[in-house]
Amino acid sequence: MFRQFIDLGGPLMWPLVVCSVLLGAVLVERFLVVGIGHRVFGRRLSAAGRDWHRRVLPFFTDVPPSLGLLGTVVGVVRSFRLLDGHLDAEAVTAGLGVACMTTIFGLGIAILASVSRYVLDWAVGAPALVAEPT
Repeated sequence: MFRQFIDLGGPLMWPLVVCSVLLGAVLVERFLVVGIGHRVFGRRLSAAGRDWHRRVLPFFTDVPPSLGLLGTVVGVVRSFRLLDGHLDAEAVTAGLGVACMTTIFGLGIAILASVSRYVLDWAVGAPALVAEPT
C-alpha cells in the first residue's frame, strides 16, 4: 500500500519521504530532549540545545511544499504530454489527481513541522511566544 501511495505521486515523492523520515527523527529527538529531559526530569538545557529546533524546523516548512509543487507541475506536464494531440478529459483529470499527491504530502510535512515548532517553543518557554504587555 505504501509503495502504491508513493507511485501515485511520481519520482518527487521519494525526496518527500526522506523529508518526512528526517522530520520524524527530529521530532523524536526533540521530544526526548525537551519533553522528557527538560520537563520531566527538570534537566537544564543550554540555549543552543533548547532552541536547536528553531534552526532545523524551518527547512521542513519551506522545502517539502516546494518539492510538492514541483511534483505537481511535473505531473501536469506529463498529463498533457500523454494526450498527444487527442483531447481526453478523463486522462487529464486522472493525471491532475495523481500530480496533486506530491503537493498534499509536501503540505502535510510543512504543517506538521510548523505546529511542532510552536509546540516546542511553548514547551521551552521561548520568549517569542510571550505576549507583550499593552
